[in-house]
Amino acid sequence: MKKEFRIAALAAAITLSGCASDSDATANVDPQTNQAQLQEQISSFKTKINDAESALKAVEAKDLAWFATRQITDAKAALKEAKEYFSEYESDSSTMNNSIGLFTSTTYLQATTESLDTFTDNLNKAKSIYVETATVLEDALNYRKQLEKIDAKKHYPKTAQQLERQLKTLVDYMANDNKDRAIKSQPELVRKQHNLEVRTITKIYLSDNQKELQRQKTAGVAQHAPKTLRHAEAKLKASETFIATEPRAISSITQKAEETRFELAHSQLIATAVQNLKAMPDKDYERHILSYEHILTDISAALDSGDVRDQPVLQQGKHVVASIKANQKSQNDLIAALESQLAEAVMAQKTTMLASTKTEEVKTAAVIETPATETVEAEIISETPAAETVEAEIMEDVIDETAA
Repeated sequence: MKKEFRIAALAAAITLSGCASDSDATANVDPQTNQAQLQEQISSFKTKINDAESALKAVEAKDLAWFATRQITDAKAALKEAKEYFSEYESDSSTMNNSIGLFTSTTYLQATTESLDTFTDNLNKAKSIYVETATVLEDALNYRKQLEKIDAKKHYPKTAQQLERQLKTLVDYMANDNKDRAIKSQPELVRKQHNLEVRTITKIYLSDNQKELQRQKTAGVAQHAPKTLRHAEAKLKASETFIATEPRAISSITQKAEETRFELAHSQLIATAVQNLKAMPDKDYERHILSYEHILTDISAALDSGDVRDQPVLQQGKHVVASIKANQKSQNDLIAALESQLAEAVMAQKTTMLASTKTEEVKTAAVIETPATETVEAEIISETPAAETVEAEIMEDVIDETAA
């Protein structure tokens, strides 16, 4: 019996509490408040909610949710609540000051305000976290951008995902006010990011060369051209070392990759030539040597440097090189002489133009200073040489000097 009584009393208390809450809410409504003022409040909150949605989209575009996951999650939840509370009185302003529940005196208007305040607080906190994290973890974040730029995930997906998770852990440290731990963990992460960048760049620019070197080793190129192959391998290792220290010097890396490709192509050609020579019958040796000598003879003839087939083939080659260098020097000397003559001709032209200008100035001054009498004017004119005569004399002098 007592148990049933307690249940009934509790039910009555709940009912009375609800009624009291509604009465309080109704009492909070100012009877003098007109409909226009209520609509103005509704319009104001609608604007605030729209602004909040725009602000949320803006920070999502900047990936703030990645930097401050909990804060953005809480901000979204608060905005959702604000919109739900607002929907209760958006179309019926009379419910604006009603209680949101049986056991609270908080009105829909107050709840909307509190939710929007919570949204703003979390959004501002997220922005603050973003700014501080971008400063403290600058090195790791810059490497993240670089790894995305070179598409490291495409070449080493597992490693790239691991490093992304590790970086997110450091970012979460910052968001949870554990700055010291983030700072302490960053150097090791940066080291791993650098290694991934080096591996990715090496794979992009040197993987073909690495495969070719391995193929040549497997094919036995070292048996026929060991020295040439060692040189090509050294070039490849030098390129790998350069990438390890300068992985972002793409122009130089491209050049070194091409140089390595060239050396590997050379080693294969030498190995093939040696292999063919080893397989050549004795009777073909003379034809093989004459084919090379014929090439050197053709070059000598083109250079007009004489026939030197009475010398060893090695000397014939040196003779061709010497002839080419001599021709280059002769051409360079000729170019230098022509450039000198051109410079002298330009200077002579400038001198002629300057002399002509001065002659015109003298004539003009003489005319201005001459008295207005025909006799004196005639004397001055007769004593002043014609401009054409002066120009002709100067031109003749310049031509003589140039010819000399």
